[in-house]
Amino acid sequence: MFLSQTLHRLRFLLAYILLVTFMLACSDDDTPLQAEEEHFEAIGTVVYDASAALTLSILRGVTTDTLYAVNGELSDHYTVKFYDEDENIIDPPDEEHAEMGYEVTDTSILEIWQHPGEEGGFEFHLRGLAVGQTTLELFVKHEGHNDYRSGKIPVVVR
Repeated sequence: MFLSQTLHRLRFLLAYILLVTFMLACSDDDTPLQAEEEHFEAIGTVVYDASAALTLSILRGVTTDTLYAVNGELSDHYTVKFYDEDENIIDPPDEEHAEMGYEVTDTSILEIWQHPGEEGGFEFHLRGLAVGQTTLELFVKHEGHNDYRSGKIPVVVR
């Protein structure tokens, strides 16, 4: 009787181990036929004005530059590019796979404006809402999460 119960328990344990192993081995996350998901990698951000002059550089979250806006007015057009790991300036990722996000610390002082239909693109304008200072942080968003954060960029509204 004791041998029979032990064999029964061993069979049950073996079946359980096989079932768990099968379930873990067949999860969607480990499917070898799926392409590796690529994430945009950068170590800094550069911002150019409408005349293609370098307006801001922030590398590894550190900058000595400041963006300026005028109260009640829309700024010139700004274009965003990035630094790669070798500090070369590179274009933003394809907008089909990523988009630009942003966060303004004090939204009573400043807002970001993008042309209708171009929201999420790597171009923007500043609109001053009140005289003061705030910060802006730019993101590269991919599938609901941030692949990259610029760090806080000082903005002064005059």
